Amino acid sequence: MAKQPARPQQAAQPVKKTAPVQRTIKKESTWNADKSGLLFGRQNFIYIGIGLGLVALGLLLMSGGAMPDPNKWEPERIYSFTRITLAPICMVAGFVVVAAGIFKKSTVEVPVKTGEDNSGAAA
Repeated sequence: MAKQPARPQQAAQPVKKTAPVQRTIKKESTWNADKSGLLFGRQNFIYIGIGLGLVALGLLLMSGGAMPDPNKWEPERIYSFTRITLAPICMVAGFVVVAAGIFKKSTVEVPVKTGEDNSGAAA
């Protein structure tokens, strides 16, 4: 066998350092408060329902006012306490309750699992 010529030695290449790998942990979405996938909890929906009921009550209190006789003007029918004061207060209170129901932080209810089933245990 013939001798192979010696290769010229190359300068050692510098080792490239890679950036450290960061592992990401999947977090639950902050928008979903519970496992059901709903944005609001049960208490939020109760507040929103009560608020919408107050708004509807205010609209009902404000409605009406038709004159029985078109030739006679009765200001006490239109400018009554119920229509001018009570109905708007009821509606504003309803809007405040709806806003409170939207902004209230819902609590997450986690069912507790135990290893023993005590429902059928006899003493």
